[in-house]
Amino acid sequence: MNNLSRIAFITVKDLMRQKSFYVLLAVALFFVLLLRSCYHGSYTINGRTLDPASLALHASVIAFHVVAAGMFLMTTLLAMGIFSRDREDGTMVMFLARPVERWQYLLGRIAGTWLLAALFMFILHLTIALIGLANTGTLVSGYFTATLICSINLLFGVMLTCTLSLFLPNVMAAIFSLIIIAVGFVSDGAYQLMQSETLRQVISGQTKTAPWRILFPKVYMLQDYASTWITERAFEAMPLGYVWLNVLVWTALLAALALWRFSRSEI
Repeated sequence: MNNLSRIAFITVKDLMRQKSFYVLLAVALFFVLLLRSCYHGSYTINGRTLDPASLALHASVIAFHVVAAGMFLMTTLLAMGIFSRDREDGTMVMFLARPVERWQYLLGRIAGTWLLAALFMFILHLTIALIGLANTGTLVSGYFTATLICSINLLFGVMLTCTLSLFLPNVMAAIFSLIIIAVGFVSDGAYQLMQSETLRQVISGQTKTAPWRILFPKVYMLQDYASTWITERAFEAMPLGYVWLNVLVWTALLAALALWRFSRSEI
């Protein structure tokens, strides 16, 4: 475990040395800071003007989802080339020439990438929470718990990209990762919409859900559950235990596949 944690720490430092990391962070913070204008507008819903607290809550939820979803792109960019870059510059050989097992190197690199991505997301979500605090004097409760829950989604995203990068070229691994995540968002978003009482009254008859949609990674559902810690609404899309189990099982299966592939690859 010492080797794994050491490699994870080295991975964080390696990624933070890249100028692209700070460019992406600066761009992301710039767009987050643009949300300040949302707290000073006047919005009316169903003939009722939103008070500052309600406005802050709605703005925070929207920003939360935008950041959480956008972080999948960040994790993909961070993770897609980590193994190929190590192989090309000799870092992989340097690690494995020491008393380091292959599984320690693989999981250490993945863990380090995940930790940095989670830190990146925490900074952005903290910025949003502080903007809300500065404009309303109220800190939205549950925001940081929601961020911790979404970090599980980032672990899945990093594991997915890293695993695919062991089978495919980096760009293809990134594209397929984003496609899989996008399909999950669209599919689960449609499923959640179909469960609403309003739509059920419009559509007559029962709608059946295809088995693949039930088994597909529930990253959107987990993110939606995380947002309930901000809005304090009930999560009713599907059994919460299944959502957690689905994401964790998919992450574990991808980890097993990555370990199997890497154990048989040439260094």
